Amino acid sequence: MDKNFLNRNLFTVILVCALLFSGCANDGVPETWEDQDGLVVRNFVEACQESNSDMSTFKARSYCECVINGVKEAVTFEKFKELDDFIRKHRDDLNSKMISENYGWLNDSSEACS
Repeated sequence: MDKNFLNRNLFTVILVCALLFSGCANDGVPETWEDQDGLVVRNFVEACQESNSDMSTFKARSYCECVINGVKEAVTFEKFKELDDFIRKHRDDLNSKMISENYGWLNDSSEACS
């Protein structure tokens, strides 16, 4: 797989995560994957699809669902929230390498789905 494609997809996933919890804040911050009828997963897939508008709708949805399912299998919801906190803290200097070094499971999921 093309390295630039993988880096672009990983960075897209990072941006989706950064926006994810702000979209969940209306009724309080979710505490589990299932809270608010799976709002976190739905928001992730929706934001991910929008970030991958260069893909067909079907391909983007398939990729995004694959990534979030891989993340859910790899880590707890609390670890996923740690990623969100990390992204917020390092927003101005965030890059794919920082995410890969600290949250390899996100990179693994993105690569597995590409």
